[in-house]
This record gives sequence, C-alpha cells and structure tokens, in this order.
Amino acid sequence: MTVTAPPARGAITAGEPIRLTSVNKTYTTATGPLPVLQDIDLHIETGEFVSLVGPSGCGKSTLLKIIAGLIPFDNGTVHVGEQAPKEGRRDVGFMLQQSVLMPWLSVRENVTLPFAIAREKGSHIAPRVEELLELVGLSHSADMNSWELSGGMQQRVALARTLALDPRVLLMDEPFAALDEFKREHLGLEVTKMHEDMGKTSILVTHSIPEAVMMSDRIIALGARPGRVVGDIRVDLPRPRSAAMIATPEFQDISRQVREALAGEDGSIS
Repeated sequence: MTVTAPPARGAITAGEPIRLTSVNKTYTTATGPLPVLQDIDLHIETGEFVSLVGPSGCGKSTLLKIIAGLIPFDNGTVHVGEQAPKEGRRDVGFMLQQSVLMPWLSVRENVTLPFAIAREKGSHIAPRVEELLELVGLSHSADMNSWELSGGMQQRVALARTLALDPRVLLMDEPFAALDEFKREHLGLEVTKMHEDMGKTSILVTHSIPEAVMMSDRIIALGARPGRVVGDIRVDLPRPRSAAMIATPEFQDISRQVREALAGEDGSIS
C-alpha cells in the first residue's frame, strides 16, 4: 500500500485539540486495586504546549499513554482531534525517555524507519528524511551508526524519527531526563523553537519545573496518587523563549506558582 505523500517542505501539518473529561484509571495489582488517575479534566487547545508535573507515581506517564491510545482507561471521555485514542495513529508522535534506536541501523535509516512501519513508499521520503536530519542538526552524522552517538545526539535522532510522519500531536515522556544539565537545557530550547515554528499540539512530562516553565504555554500540576489536577498555571512569557528568561522575576514567579500548587501534596516532585 502506498500512502499519500505528506505536505511539502514548509507546509507543516498543524496541531489537534485534546479533550479529557472525568477520566479515571486504576491498575490491578497483586495486592489489590491501585487508583492512579482520578477525575482528570483537561482541555488542550490546538498548537498549545502543555507540561505535566507532579510527584513520582502521580500518573503523568499513564495519562500520556492514555492520550496515545497505548493503554485503556476506566471511564470518562478522551478525544484527540475528533477521534478517541487509538494505538498506531500516525497523527500522534510519542517520544520516550530513552531514544530506543535500532543499533544495527544508521542514523538516516533510524529516521526512515517510521515510513517502513507505516508501509509508506514514494520519492518524497528521502527528501523528508534529509529535511529532518537538518532540522535536528545531524546531517553530518547521517551515515553513522546510532550507537556511536552521544546521548544527546541519540535523542535528536529519536526526535527526528518522532516527527517523520508529520504528527499533529507530539507526546514527550521525560525525553531529556538522561542527559546532563547543559545538554538538557540546550535540547529543551531547541524543541521549544521547533514547537514555535511548527505549531503542533505538544505535551511534555517532566520532573523539572524550570524546564516546564521554559517550554510551556500551560503547566498542569498533578497531585499524589491518585493523580488529579491540583494546579493549572498559565505561562505568560513571550515567545521565542531563551535561556536569559530564567533569571527574570516573571520566570521565578511562575515557578513559585507551580511549587505552591504542589505544596498542598507532599511539597516535592522528585
């Protein structure tokens, strides 16, 4: 099966709205039911960048997997665009904490992989891959083995691969957590710029409040298990964002609001 080619360079697909209403999720464990999410109401507008923060075990990653259609939820409603979540949707890209690259493939071949999985063929694929490699600054490393790259470069490959099919929604589950502080900040700023240029609807799970403030339009604070929304903080910082904003009173005030929203729980998001 040959799939219609994606938009040409410069014609980037816009985002999708996301709606969750009264969503609950409980896992079944050896010791009994384990409530993870409780009455989650979350509306994300088209092209909005939202970060999820909260203590470990509060259901951040579970919420992301529900939106991606990777796991079911107990009750409530979830819509990504006009559709319910479904695994394998090409309009939803998922980036994990680990790059999960195929070590026997080159950088270029790893970025090409989503097209093969989608059974997509055509002359548009090679130029699209080169465009993505240029976008993430890896054109010079295209023929290297993925295992030869640093951790930060591997995450760049993973980002390019996630963007390959031009998804409308970008879901990121702590994608920078394994990087050192300098690489983490640098890659975070680059992803922020890509978001500003592309306008895709983006959700980031992170334990870093400064990272959430730097990248987001809104920050959703989740309370301890079962996870529930305890804060919805608007990030009224101008775009484009820059590292210089971290020292501003406005940045520090938003960070304080996030910490205060979480303080009613255990006072920590570690």
